[in-house]
Amino acid sequence: MDRDLDGGLMAISFVDPLSRAVERMRQTLFQPFNLVKWLVLGFSAWLAGLASGAGGGTGASNLDQQNWDHPGDIVHDLGHAWDWFLENIFLLPLGLLLISLVLVVVLLLLWISSRAKFVFLDNVVHDRAHIVEPWKRFQRLGNSLFLWRFGFVVACFVVLMGVALLVFAPAATLSFNDAVRGLSFAGMFFGVLLVLVIALVIAFVLLLLENFVIPIMYRFDLKATEAWRAFLPWLRAHPGWFFLYGLFVLLVAIPLLFVIALLVCCTCCIVALPYVGTVILLPLWVSYRALGPEFLAQFDPKFDVFAMALPQIPEIAAEPSE
Repeated sequence: MDRDLDGGLMAISFVDPLSRAVERMRQTLFQPFNLVKWLVLGFSAWLAGLASGAGGGTGASNLDQQNWDHPGDIVHDLGHAWDWFLENIFLLPLGLLLISLVLVVVLLLLWISSRAKFVFLDNVVHDRAHIVEPWKRFQRLGNSLFLWRFGFVVACFVVLMGVALLVFAPAATLSFNDAVRGLSFAGMFFGVLLVLVIALVIAFVLLLLENFVIPIMYRFDLKATEAWRAFLPWLRAHPGWFFLYGLFVLLVAIPLLFVIALLVCCTCCIVALPYVGTVILLPLWVSYRALGPEFLAQFDPKFDVFAMALPQIPEIAAEPSE
């Protein structure tokens, strides 16, 4: 039990919001079933998730133990690499062009998905499947979310590069000296732990953004930074509940990931195809889209995106009670 703004007892549940989210999904997709609605809603969900996946293969690096035992070999290999670079420096403009194209594509996907997140949420809230009209209507909110996400990506990149320069690079140089080989391994281990912690923090921030901040932006027509300012007092007042929400989502997601992996195998990777997989798994995405707002509404009914009447924006500015 917790307390609301008026000091009364406030019951927070994880199962009830999930039940309501699943019920909304059932009403949206199956009462009645409409194939066209399903396909259009799936398209908005697919657009919303364009820049949210962690796609890409995992590259395995085979480190030759001799490189650790004979540091001179590493220096020799680095010298060969530098010589190759100087001999093929004419390829540098092409490489920079390819990198620029990749960055443009990534930014484009980030921009599209930022606006599409509001389109998908609007469709779930109003039990409909529209694309063009909400795409135009949410231009301002979508651009604000894009700028915030872009800034967050840049900040994460800077932090990770800082860890690489301050931890991994010095630890790697220590390996050239047999006398401090142990310090090198310790530094690498510390760097890996630090990266894991940073990755968990990043994942938690993105969870809060997706489940709570975006619905607040949508509910009160706020920019991204304004929505964070409206949400952070509640996070500071009830950090345990939001942390447990993250664990709850993780516990629910683990068995679902096994089911999805099984479906990928049974359908010969059809479920893994872009858009097609989103359409097949649309009940999961609709339920998840409704889950965060349903959970947040328990703290204050003004956060309920499914309510018909919208309160005035200043009403959410008050600090929540401890």
